[in-house]
Amino acid sequence: MRTRSAHLALVVALGCVCVTHAAAQETVYTQTALVEDARQLVAAIESAHPDPYMQGGGTIAFHRRFQQTLAAILPTGMTVAAFHRLLLPLVAAVGDGHTAIRLPQSSPRTPSGLPLQLGIVERCMYVQNQVDLDGEHLLGGRLSAVEGIGFDELLARQNHLRGIENEYGTMALLGRSLQTREGLKALVPEWGGRNTLAVELLLPDGRTRAFHIPLDAGDTSRSVLPSSRVTMPDLEHSDIAFCFLGEGRDTALLVIKDMMAYREGGETWMADGLSEAGEFINAAYSRFHSTAPPQDVRAALAAIPSATEVFRDLVIAMKHAKTKTLLVDLRGNGGGNGFMSGILLYFLYGDSAMRGYDEGYSISRYSDLYFQVYTTATLADINKGRAVALEKGDYDFSEEEQYRSHRQVADFDKEIAKSPTFSAFYRKGEQSGLPSPPRVIVLCSPLTYSSGFNLMTALQNKGATIVGTPSAQPGNNFGDSLILRLKNTGIQAFVAFKQILSFPDDPARGRSLPVDTPLTYRKLASYGFDPNAEVLLALEAR
Repeated sequence: MRTRSAHLALVVALGCVCVTHAAAQETVYTQTALVEDARQLVAAIESAHPDPYMQGGGTIAFHRRFQQTLAAILPTGMTVAAFHRLLLPLVAAVGDGHTAIRLPQSSPRTPSGLPLQLGIVERCMYVQNQVDLDGEHLLGGRLSAVEGIGFDELLARQNHLRGIENEYGTMALLGRSLQTREGLKALVPEWGGRNTLAVELLLPDGRTRAFHIPLDAGDTSRSVLPSSRVTMPDLEHSDIAFCFLGEGRDTALLVIKDMMAYREGGETWMADGLSEAGEFINAAYSRFHSTAPPQDVRAALAAIPSATEVFRDLVIAMKHAKTKTLLVDLRGNGGGNGFMSGILLYFLYGDSAMRGYDEGYSISRYSDLYFQVYTTATLADINKGRAVALEKGDYDFSEEEQYRSHRQVADFDKEIAKSPTFSAFYRKGEQSGLPSPPRVIVLCSPLTYSSGFNLMTALQNKGATIVGTPSAQPGNNFGDSLILRLKNTGIQAFVAFKQILSFPDDPARGRSLPVDTPLTYRKLASYGFDPNAEVLLALEAR
């Protein structure tokens, strides 16, 4: 089992990178300070990223953009928000979804942008929430234009603000940009900061209408979705939950909302010496508790939901019910810690499936930033058993060599031991796969990303089929971001340090993983734009 951390998940990978912060706009930083931060950012990208030039035209093109960015820093200085907007195209040109920047998290947010929740189906974005305006129901309306800017041009503009690997990712990011004032300012300067936004929609009945949509509706309006025909599991106390569909209990539905807030993931981050492990664990604790996290991080860990326990309960219930089909809902799962993939394979398919989970390989680059983030990692440990020692700046091709020679990953038991919760259960040997594995159907959306994507492909390799809309992530990509903060402005930067090749011998699948049963707009409309249309489609496809 080779696990991938990809620990920044959707918060970074596809989260809104254009959030404005009121406090961040109050201070004007000097040109000298901003040049220093820009150089710090570029130095981190060049030293840590495996190939920051590949998607952007080469080394000279990268440095031409960098020099143009430096020249655009105003002699009188700039606010953080303005400097952030200036840096966006430079970072976007790197062209991967795990290399990004965002404004400091500590500042309060300004009012929201477009109060529409936009979903993605086929090659269009449609209104998911129930909004009535000018005597029209906007539910199901497909986005045609914003402030007179057509859909294709909006996608092209979005690609200059945020790196991403395919069109589904661009659409996901476009939806996020439209929902914030800073995003609108960067994407559609024609808007001019008004309190309304001109939006053109193609309505379900075929009519195209223009609306001037107020931008002060807030999150309440955005969250009003149509009622669903599907009763989903309760996710109040855990991001992992299951239920049965129908009275016969022949179909189970397992929802894995994300992979950032489960105990085993936190345990492996601690074991790996990840510098942000405590921060991630406390955030996970706060998600499920109303009290402040305990001072002892291990006490906080013990109070976080366990994937092992949920999967154990799931397979026991499926055995008793003789369940034939399992739906695994990964829609919107932006990833987190990939250790969960091996755990689920163990419970569904047994020990050999978990030990054999070695999908493709990755090529890591070791830099000063890598060792600052992974505090327990050392070159001495990395070089054990090597004929020629690696140095900082070198690339680690050992996983590729293992993959090509069909060798098993070394220290398998050491990997399991990183999670005391799972390893304690594993040593008992009470559960190793269902006696008759069910048919597995994975529900996918463009926001199925990072480790969420890797979990999906791990299940697909065991025979699962995929229903929904393709992921924003390609199987062959750059990932596992390192975090740094720019010295003066506090802008957060995230830099991928691995090239991940899930399909090294299949470039077409590596670019965009197709789904087996795609959700079409016509089918979605037939379900009344049900927020769980993928579940309904999967039930039909059983």
